[in-house]
Amino acid sequence: MKELLLANASLWFSSGPLESLHLLDPSLGGILFVISTICHYLGGSSFFLGLISFVYIYYRPKLAFELSFGLLTSGITISLCKFYFESPRPFPYPEAFDEKAFGLPSGHVYSAVVVWGLLAYRIPKLWFRIVSILIILFMPFSRMYLKVHYLGDISVGFGLGILHLIIVLFLLKQFYERKIDHPFISTNQYRTLGLLGIVLTLFPIVLDSPFLSEEHYHSLSGVLTASGALGGFWLGILFYPRFSKTEFYNWKMPNFNFKFGSEPFSIFWKTFFVRLMVLGIVIGLFYVVPGILIKKSVWKDDLFLRYIRYLVVGFALVCIVPLVLQKIQKGKFLQN
Repeated sequence: MKELLLANASLWFSSGPLESLHLLDPSLGGILFVISTICHYLGGSSFFLGLISFVYIYYRPKLAFELSFGLLTSGITISLCKFYFESPRPFPYPEAFDEKAFGLPSGHVYSAVVVWGLLAYRIPKLWFRIVSILIILFMPFSRMYLKVHYLGDISVGFGLGILHLIIVLFLLKQFYERKIDHPFISTNQYRTLGLLGIVLTLFPIVLDSPFLSEEHYHSLSGVLTASGALGGFWLGILFYPRFSKTEFYNWKMPNFNFKFGSEPFSIFWKTFFVRLMVLGIVIGLFYVVPGILIKKSVWKDDLFLRYIRYLVVGFALVCIVPLVLQKIQKGKFLQN
């Protein structure tokens, strides 16, 4: 029995399966490395921050909140599991990808299942669902190919991601009915969730300690990044209706007309670039600049400050961006 357990352990948490993937390299000319690197960045926090911002400003605000709920709750769960399971990654750490937190479960695989699964569920376009499924299926392979996770890490991440996605879809269905026509951001359910969510995101701070190992520090850093951003998003939900007008609750982009020089064509692109400009300025002021200043200060490793930074940028994206757009030509670039 002991020999069987050791054999299973060597399969799930050894470098054997990882090394075997590289036997295909010579025949594929390095394309697997390129695809795996792309998947690495598709599962990163910067990409997801940009994705949620894009969906929020350009596509459907309601979907952006669903994505933020799924992504950030999964981020908290992933990092807490890493913090407590203390499962090491393949050694040595791949320097090019800066993965210093613990390995179990794989955060990229877990998040890919939740985010791209939710997008595939909400966007009923065949081509988009095919792309989403391919990303979900290729993400586990890419994490092993880059030697940043064991087979056991990605298997647990995939399984927990499926479970998390089911729970998220169930909760979203319970808190609103699609047949009810009301501004999504002004409902009592969202206000209640927002207040409760902000309180809950504060709890991981108590895990901070000056005696944390490097792996524990980076795992807890992931918890506070996700919890801070989630708290900021929900804080924005609470404050935005207080400063906004009803007609600006649920915006979308103008209809696109492919005829160059037509008025709809011009309105679409003006709206696109004005929103992009405001979004870029807000992210620069509330995310990029504070990050540069913090890195140059004595508080660069302070986890509570990390929580506050992401709380502020989350709030700025949800509340300040649309409020600024409302002030530009009386909301011309935010109206439907």
